[in-house]
Amino acid sequence: MHDPTLTSLPAMPVPQPEATPKAVGQSSPLGTVAAFNAASENLLPGTPRSEFPSKWSTSPMLEGFLGQHASTASRRIVDVYVNSTLGSIRIKAYRIGYYHGTGQRLVWTSGIVHVWRQRRPTFRPVTRMVSCPWKVTTSIDTTGWPEGFYYLVLAGASGQNHLIPLVVESASVKGKAVLVFNDCTMQAYNIWGGRSLYTGPGHSRAARGSSRSYKVSFDRPYRNFIEFEAQNVPLIRAAEAIEDVNLTLAYTTEARICGNADLVRGAAAVVFSAHSEYWSPTLRRTIEGARDRGANIVFFGANNVYWRTRLERGSTGKDRILVCYRKAHLDPVRRKHPAAVTTQWRQEPASRPESTLTGSLYGDLRSKGMFTVTDPDFFAFAGTGATRGATYAGLTGGETDRVYPTSEYPGFKYPEDLHIFAHSPESGGHTRHGWSDSTFYTVPSGAGVLNMGTMNWLQAQVDAAVPARSRAFARRVTQNIIRKASLGPLGAPPKSRERPQRPPGEVTAKGTSSARGPIPF
Repeated sequence: MHDPTLTSLPAMPVPQPEATPKAVGQSSPLGTVAAFNAASENLLPGTPRSEFPSKWSTSPMLEGFLGQHASTASRRIVDVYVNSTLGSIRIKAYRIGYYHGTGQRLVWTSGIVHVWRQRRPTFRPVTRMVSCPWKVTTSIDTTGWPEGFYYLVLAGASGQNHLIPLVVESASVKGKAVLVFNDCTMQAYNIWGGRSLYTGPGHSRAARGSSRSYKVSFDRPYRNFIEFEAQNVPLIRAAEAIEDVNLTLAYTTEARICGNADLVRGAAAVVFSAHSEYWSPTLRRTIEGARDRGANIVFFGANNVYWRTRLERGSTGKDRILVCYRKAHLDPVRRKHPAAVTTQWRQEPASRPESTLTGSLYGDLRSKGMFTVTDPDFFAFAGTGATRGATYAGLTGGETDRVYPTSEYPGFKYPEDLHIFAHSPESGGHTRHGWSDSTFYTVPSGAGVLNMGTMNWLQAQVDAAVPARSRAFARRVTQNIIRKASLGPLGAPPKSRERPQRPPGEVTAKGTSSARGPIPF
C-alpha cells in the first residue's frame, strides 16, 4: 500500500551502462537491461572510498527502513519509511561489489525528498515487540538497477548519513550461485527501540535478558550496521572479485526464501554468509530440498541453523515479524503445532540438530585459534600452497562449529560420509580447550554441503589486524569454493580420515547437557 501523500522521486543522472533507474510514476520497458553478469559489472569504475560515507547516524534525527524485507524483484517498487527532523534529504544507492578494489559504485541519486517526524514506535507488552507505525515517505522503482547488494544512504545536507540495506534480487537463479544475506539473523540482534531477541531494558545482564522480545519487527531501522557489514560485505566482494565471466551470481535474503521457495529453485549453489542463525522450518525445508535436487550448499561461517523461528504478518505486509520464544513452554503454539515451536533446532519437541544439514554442531563463543589444514588436497585449498598441518592466524574464532565425539552427543547424527578438511584447536571461549571443524559431505543428488565452521572466516579477509598471509589464503579459498560450487554438484568427497577426537582437557560449557548443547549467546 502506498500513502497518497508520498513524495515523488525524480532521478538525478548517474553514469552507468544499464537503463537509467526510474522514479515512481515513470516507466522503464522490460528488456532494456542486458543479462546481468557480476564480472562485467565489476569492470566499471567504482566510487572512491573518500566519496563514500564513513560514519552512520543512529540518531532519531535521521533514520529509516524499507518495506518488503529490504528485497526487490524485477519492477518491484520499494517503500521507504523515514523519520527525521531535517526537513529534506536525498537518497543515494550504492551497489556493493569489488570494483577494482574501491568496493562500491554509486548507481542512483534521488532528487530532494521531504521528510518529517513520524509517530512514536508501538510496544506490545505480551510479546515485547517494538514496531514503527510510520507512513511511507517515498517509493523507489529499482527497474534497471543491476542485481546485487546495496546500501541505500539517507543523506542530510549537513553530513548526516543513515544506512538501509537493500537486495535487488535476480530475475533468474537457474545455474547460478545464489548469495543469501542474513536479514532474519540481523533482525534478531537489532536493538532499535531498546529490545531485540537477546536483550531489553534492565540494570543487570539477567534483567536485560529476561526483558528481551519474543517477537521482533522488520518495521524499524537497523542499529547493528557494523555486524551486518562484517558478516555480508566480505562475501560479496570476494565473490565479485572473481574475474570469470562464466561465473554467474544471484542474490536474495533469508526472509525472502521463507516466503518463496522458488527463489533458489534451479540454482547451482546456495551460499550463506558468516552468520545465518535464525531459520524457519520453511527456510530449512527449502534449502534441504535444493540440496536434494543437486544444489551445493555453502556456509561461510558458524552457528548456522541454530534457532527455529517463524515469520508472521505485520502491519506493512506478510512475513514482517520474526518470532522466537526460545523456550518451548513460552510458545503459545506448543500444543497444537509442536513442530513450529521456536526453540533450538536440536531441542524437543521437534529435535532436528543442525548437524544433519550443516555437517557439524555449534560449539563455542568468543574463542580464538589457528586455522589448521588437515587435508591439503581438498579442492578448496587449490593454489594456496597449503600443506598438512599448515596454520593461519586470525581465521578461527568469534563463534565456531565442531564435530563432537559421538559419546558426548549420542542422539545427534552427522552425515555418513562427513569429511573434515580443517581441524583447528582453539581456546578462550566457554570451552577452555576446544576446536573448530571445517566439514564437507555429499548427498545422493551429487550436491555437496560445505561448512567453514568459523565466524571469523569472512570478516578476517578485510581486517587489517589479521596477517596478510591469512587474508590472502582465506580469500583464495573462498573464491575456490564459490567457483567450484557454481559449476554443479560437487560429487563425492575424498575418503574421510578418522574423525578427530576431543582434545585433552576439553570440557563442555557450564550448564550444558547432551540434550541442550552449549550455552547460546
